[in-house]
Amino acid sequence: MGDPDLKTDLSNLQVLQFAPRVPWPLDTGAKLRNYHLARTLSEKFRMTLLAFAERDAHSPELKTVYERIEMVRRDAGYSLGKVLRGATGKTPLPLLNYTTKEMKQALAALLNEQEFDLVQVESIHLMNYLPTIRAALKPPLVVCDWHNVESEVMRQYSERAKSFARRAYANKTARLMDEAEKRALDQFDAHIVVSEQDAERLSQINSSAQVFVIENGVDAAYYATEQNGLGTKRRIVFVGSMDYHANIDAVINFARNVWPIVHGKKPELLFTIVGRDPSPAVRELSSIAGIEVTGSVKDVRPYYREAIAAVVPLRVGGGSRLKILEAMAAGIPVVSTTLGAEGLKVMPAENILLADDDRDLAGKITKILEDETLRSRIVAAARALIAERYEWSTLGASLMNVYSNLLATR
Repeated sequence: MGDPDLKTDLSNLQVLQFAPRVPWPLDTGAKLRNYHLARTLSEKFRMTLLAFAERDAHSPELKTVYERIEMVRRDAGYSLGKVLRGATGKTPLPLLNYTTKEMKQALAALLNEQEFDLVQVESIHLMNYLPTIRAALKPPLVVCDWHNVESEVMRQYSERAKSFARRAYANKTARLMDEAEKRALDQFDAHIVVSEQDAERLSQINSSAQVFVIENGVDAAYYATEQNGLGTKRRIVFVGSMDYHANIDAVINFARNVWPIVHGKKPELLFTIVGRDPSPAVRELSSIAGIEVTGSVKDVRPYYREAIAAVVPLRVGGGSRLKILEAMAAGIPVVSTTLGAEGLKVMPAENILLADDDRDLAGKITKILEDETLRSRIVAAARALIAERYEWSTLGASLMNVYSNLLATR
């Protein structure tokens, strides 16, 4: 693993951020990471964005970060043809879904018009475009930002999928992603990961790969608010993209197996599921007493202001959890599974409560509601952790140092 602290004075660097989605609006963890790291890099480097877009996503906020923005239209979701190719072919569905002729043409044209010192590829999903980047007249340094180790996420999903067909498809996808990840570790010049755990996983696959840890973060000032006791607070919140299989699994299990215990003891409470594009299975949860599903919201902060606690009951997943960092910055105590908090430097019972079975989750939630001293201590320690380690400005500066060093020693 590399050392992110080495520095050199390089200015006026041209950096291309190549992403599966335009990082606006900030309604997913990937978009938050991509936008905030680019925002910090733009203080020193000259940033260009090339990304897929499902609709016109131009915004004033993006123009303050990027000197140039190029978008390629892409339909949402998986086409039947790509699903079938993923089942029968050698390329995994996550790569097929983001590989298009239109994007190859746009990328080649951009590289022909403009020279870049570095291309930051946002996730392995875009690795099929590596030959196009390498074919540039002046080939740039190419870095992959691994938001997750996708093979591990798919393997976890396959273990919990209920139907044989889903398990089989997920198992094959995990095997194909394994192979793609091995190729990526050979073919990219360097790699950025969000946690020490992910860095260790990649280093076990390829010990010679240059891997740097740049954790996820939070804009603490944006979420900060005064917390004046319970007052009228009556929400337990889960915040996340509700079209993501790990979040779907988490809220369905919580709603069916944990919430009835909590609601039986505290019938005045609401379990509020906040996040874009809830699947039909998630929408159906609103028929359970005391559960509401919001769908997309313009601003999550009002829900945090009305929250007594945030829950992160993930049973599948990788990377590190921006939803935990947001809740901590907002002054909301967090109750999570151990997997849900994986990758974060948290201390159980000091700045977070952890539980790994349904009854323990319910018990920890009840405890945080009833013990004001514990709640205040958890909130204060969590905010201190955010200030010390997880501000985007600090993390972006570390990434800037990584890039300066890589380019200086190239």
